Amino acid sequence: MATTPPLSPSIAAVKTTRVEGWIQQLSEAASARANALSPPSTPESRPSPKRKRVSSAPVTSTMSTRTTSHKRPRRDTDTEVLPTHSVSAAGAASSASALILNERNTFSPPSSQAGTRSPRRANSPSRDNVTVLASASPPTITEPSSGLKTPPPRRVRDVMERLEDGLDSGWIPGWLRETIEEDRDFGYQRIERHAWDQNTASSPSDLDVGGEERERLAYVLRKVKKIWLNARLCQSRGRDENAWCMDVIRPLVKLAMRLEGKEKFWLQSVQSQVITTDLLSSVPDVSGKPRLLNRKADFTLSFSHMPFPGFEDLYNGLRTAGNPVVSHMADAFTKTTALFSCIEVKPANGDHTEAEYQLSVWIAASLRKKMQLARRVGLVDKSGLVEPCFAIVGHETHVYLAYMASEERDVVHILGPEVGSLGLCETRSVSGIFRALRLWRNVIRYGRDEGNEGFWGGFMGVVLQRLAGDIDEGHSAALTSVAQPSDEGIYIRALQ
Repeated sequence: MATTPPLSPSIAAVKTTRVEGWIQQLSEAASARANALSPPSTPESRPSPKRKRVSSAPVTSTMSTRTTSHKRPRRDTDTEVLPTHSVSAAGAASSASALILNERNTFSPPSSQAGTRSPRRANSPSRDNVTVLASASPPTITEPSSGLKTPPPRRVRDVMERLEDGLDSGWIPGWLRETIEEDRDFGYQRIERHAWDQNTASSPSDLDVGGEERERLAYVLRKVKKIWLNARLCQSRGRDENAWCMDVIRPLVKLAMRLEGKEKFWLQSVQSQVITTDLLSSVPDVSGKPRLLNRKADFTLSFSHMPFPGFEDLYNGLRTAGNPVVSHMADAFTKTTALFSCIEVKPANGDHTEAEYQLSVWIAASLRKKMQLARRVGLVDKSGLVEPCFAIVGHETHVYLAYMASEERDVVHILGPEVGSLGLCETRSVSGIFRALRLWRNVIRYGRDEGNEGFWGGFMGVVLQRLAGDIDEGHSAALTSVAQPSDEGIYIRALQ
């Protein structure tokens, strides 16, 4: 195999000289570029004027930015400085996160931009509260009933008393006392003496308790026990809002519906549904344009679409009469459903102020829609339109009452959270759950009441039957026209 003949000594010496000169030129050029990027030297760091010997050793690919001197500390001798480095990266040689620039990244290290990467915070609807609603158009005024300069309307106070019925004493059936005290899953439960219904015996095995009643009590206790266990788990394990909704609040309300609802109500989730925009309040934004205050709630009670004892015939009559839309929601089904009350749920660490704001937006739009329907059938007396609503944060139930102001059009007043026995309904104890169950039974009883003092008989049923063209003579006689000047035209007084 042919090989290349060795070079003559003279030719080899010439080539060696050329390579050494080329390497020295590269070294001098790299040093000049590094010095141009380095900060000005101080008197303490200025290199010695003594001339240094030029090393003839081969230069490696990783070089110091300056020559080493015994008069100054070594400075990042292991860091390679390239022309692609930014000035801030080269100057901050002590930083381990120096940024190398390339075609995808041409900026300084993240630490040098910390103050420039935070955009101006935009206004968020979640930062609004009930104070904003009070100055909105139309206003929604949410405030505690305690301390009001003018007492709330008589109808509102009557509804408060209806909701309080049985909450001050006797909210736990006495027949269940022995069973609760002996149940090891419950453990120790401190239950006030006045919580037990003294008119009943202390054990469901007593002879005066019939088989059907025993079965009902056993069913209620099983449900209460499960709700209590779920509530404990939600609290201790920090579960989210959905868990509180589905494992605590929903079973509690559905139990009350089974005991009192007579199949007239559904518990409907409206978490994903929005409100029709023309029923919302608005405030001007920074440019002076109206900004809608739109928030959602979790649950509402709705009047059933099922056949009797539901309201299937009434809903069919509304569609036939051309009045199918009877609620404030935009959902295709829910807008054709009569709604009552609303519930906003937050986890144990949730924001009560936000929950209060959400239910205020939701219930105010609901009342305005109902009042629109009432005006359409000639009923403008607002006294019968009183609805309870609830902000539930963890174990605590906060009760509110919403009604229309009599003096101004579309102004909604919401009183709460109420104190006293209404403020003691909670789910952290067996006694609290039984008290909350009694509250929900009172709410449902008021909602389905067909008498003049009930929500259905005193307002909602009257309006819907008029819209469907099917109202009985008693209600028709109650709608007596009384002409009074107002911004709404002719007032008709009804349901005194």
